[in-house]
Amino acid sequence: MGISSQLLAVFWRSRKIIFIVAVAFFCTLFVAMIVSYFLLAASPQMLTLIEDFIAGQQALLGLPPPMTSDFYWLIFLNNIGHFWNPGRVWVWVPFVGAFSLGYELILNAVLIGAVASYASLARGPAFAIAGLTPHGVVELPAFILEFAALARWHITASRALYGKIGGRQVDRPLLIQGVTDTLVLSVVSVALFAIAAYIETFITPGLMASQSP
Repeated sequence: MGISSQLLAVFWRSRKIIFIVAVAFFCTLFVAMIVSYFLLAASPQMLTLIEDFIAGQQALLGLPPPMTSDFYWLIFLNNIGHFWNPGRVWVWVPFVGAFSLGYELILNAVLIGAVASYASLARGPAFAIAGLTPHGVVELPAFILEFAALARWHITASRALYGKIGGRQVDRPLLIQGVTDTLVLSVVSVALFAIAAYIETFITPGLMASQSP
């Protein structure tokens, strides 16, 4: 079986998980966009407060400027934090990490939805589209595959641990298949995050500048 066939097999086996994660993610994102849009539209002074807060945070944290390699690595490493950051990798711990899976999914969807509404109200729909869509069409699938990989891992690990605790023989082929699916989904997610970070760093700023007054 070739690499492409193996890749397709992984996605086929994980299709239900990917679908459930995608539906939950986009439903939450849509609700967050609608709610935050109406909240910000009803309180224009909140837009000013948010802009002042963002400006203050940029000055305080000393964020690197866009269109630089430092900015690229900041975006990329932050997005793949669940794979390397000690403060975030605990989501992979069986049982314990599973409880945070839903929270992390909702948090990311809410943040993206809120940012989209804020950008649309503060700078206009064209600016929001230019600033979010180019890298978003790659980054959103990356998030979905990342959470699908986490879900696949927790299902696999929980099944094996429950079997072991119950004194049953661990189904090694099923365990290996689950670990393989988790690894493949994770690798594809990281690759998409790398592409999205490149677009956000070197392409999006120019598109945003073209929409600025």
